[in-house]
Amino acid sequence: MTSDALPGNSFKAIERVSPTQQVRAQLLAAIESGEYPPGAPLPSERVLRETFGVSRVSVREALAGLEAMKLIVIHHGRGAFVREGTDAGPFTKYIELHREELVELARVRGALDELAAEDVARSGTAESLAAITEAATAFADAAERGDLGEATTRDLAFHLTIADSSNGKLLPRLIHELNEALADSRVATFAQAGQLEASIREHRAITDALEAHDPAAARRAVHRHMARITKWLENSAGQPS
Repeated sequence: MTSDALPGNSFKAIERVSPTQQVRAQLLAAIESGEYPPGAPLPSERVLRETFGVSRVSVREALAGLEAMKLIVIHHGRGAFVREGTDAGPFTKYIELHREELVELARVRGALDELAAEDVARSGTAESLAAITEAATAFADAAERGDLGEATTRDLAFHLTIADSSNGKLLPRLIHELNEALADSRVATFAQAGQLEASIREHRAITDALEAHDPAAARRAVHRHMARITKWLENSAGQPS
C-alpha cells in the first residue's frame, strides 16, 4: 500500500466542529479498525488535506496528536506510519494510562451537559431543537452503518449543538474545551460492542425530553448517558461495562 492509498474510501469530508478533532477521530477509527495495520503508511499530508477538505495545519496537528499517543511515527520526508507493535485495541491502553484524568473530565463534562440540556429544554427555540434532532439523526445513521469515525464526529456534533443552543457564553465554551480533551476516548468507547447502540437510545431520550420542554427529564436523560460512559471509563479493561 502506498502512502497515497485510501482503502475503501472510508474518510469523509469535514463539515463541523474542530477540523483537527475530526481528522484525528477518523484516523483513530481507521487504525482501530485495522484499515491501517502496524507498519502501514498513512496517506500523505496532501491526500489528507484534499480528502478532508481542511488546512495543512489541521492535518499536521491531528498527526502530531497521534504521534503523542505513540500510535504513529512520523518520518520527515517519508510520511507517517502506524507504529509497529500497535495491536488491536490500542485506545483501551490509552484509557488505562489516563483513566483517572478521563473519569474526572467525564464527570465534569456530564455536569455541564446537564446544565446545558436543562437550559435548552426550558428556553430552546424551534430552530435549535430542530438542529439538535438533526444531529442526533446523523449520529444514529452513522452508528447504524458501523462507521466508527463518522459516528465519533457526529456524537461530538450532537453534544456541541446542545451546548451552543444554551444561553450564555461561558457554558458552551467550557463544554467545547472538555470535549476537546475527551476526543480520543470517544473512539475507544465506541469501538466496544454495544456502545453505539446504547448511545443511539440515550440520544433519543435526550432529544425527546428537549422537545417536550421538560428540564428535569432532560437533566435525567443526560445524566444517565454520561453516567454510563463514566462507568465504562472507570472499569475499562478492553470490555464494556
